[in-house]
Amino acid sequence: MSDIMVPTIDELIKRRMESLNISEKAIVEHPEEYREIKKTIRYIISKTIDIGDYYKTARKLGLLLKKMTESGNQSIFYYYYTNIDPLQKGQVQYFRATCMDLEQQLHCIDQQRHRNRNIRVIQ
Repeated sequence: MSDIMVPTIDELIKRRMESLNISEKAIVEHPEEYREIKKTIRYIISKTIDIGDYYKTARKLGLLLKKMTESGNQSIFYYYYTNIDPLQKGQVQYFRATCMDLEQQLHCIDQQRHRNRNIRVIQ
């Protein structure tokens, strides 16, 4: 048997909440970058990205995510920064799927922010 400790569900829930809180702090510190990340992700998911534009688009998104990691490497932004940025571990074949997953995570953060702070969306 290995000596690897398997985290309990309570520990995983605690880690998730810490990650969401750090991510929320990053959003408060960098609201313009957060809006640009959401806009870029919507574009990537809804449009066809030419393979020639992949590097430029992935790098732009990676730099925005890197800016968000200034609040801490435990945020979800750090995970996606390393998995999207082509200078890190980002790979073209997983780009759209990773962006779709990031969109879902951002939705979770937004829901938590709405619940905890009574934030209203004004259109």
